[in-house]
Amino acid sequence: MISTHLMKLAEQNGWKVNTKEESVFGVYNDYLFTVLEGNRFKAFITPVAGISPAALETVMDYLEKQRKLLRLHSFEAHDNFLCVRMEEGMVKLSADKLEYMLGQISGLLSLQEVPADACVVCGQPAARRGLYVGLFCNLHTECENADMVEFTPGTEPAGETET
Repeated sequence: MISTHLMKLAEQNGWKVNTKEESVFGVYNDYLFTVLEGNRFKAFITPVAGISPAALETVMDYLEKQRKLLRLHSFEAHDNFLCVRMEEGMVKLSADKLEYMLGQISGLLSLQEVPADACVVCGQPAARRGLYVGLFCNLHTECENADMVEFTPGTEPAGETET
């Protein structure tokens, strides 16, 4: 079941609710996000197809350096998606704190000039948006069954922090 904080986040930003996947998704600062809940964390997932290797390294380094400040549980990039998990204690994260994280991630991607409209499969600009494996992204119709151009190779998940 989707928490009231996620529902509030969706409502505040005009996002949609995916009850099947128990997630919310929409656009924040031009970037597409899917947000879902896990055991003591919230996961923010955004497509990063088209990201350069240098930009990917900078993003991952920033997240590692800011791990404690941002209360990160873990983060990783693979299959052209960046997944950032924010720790959640006994007190659930408010919609405002969730939105703060969206601002941090979207700002970081913007600074690194990560294309916000890239097709998750090929990395080229795509106007069509939808769910691909349950995640909100841009996707060409002709790319739905195509082999993915991998923009996030060899990115190992950053380990979980002790809680």
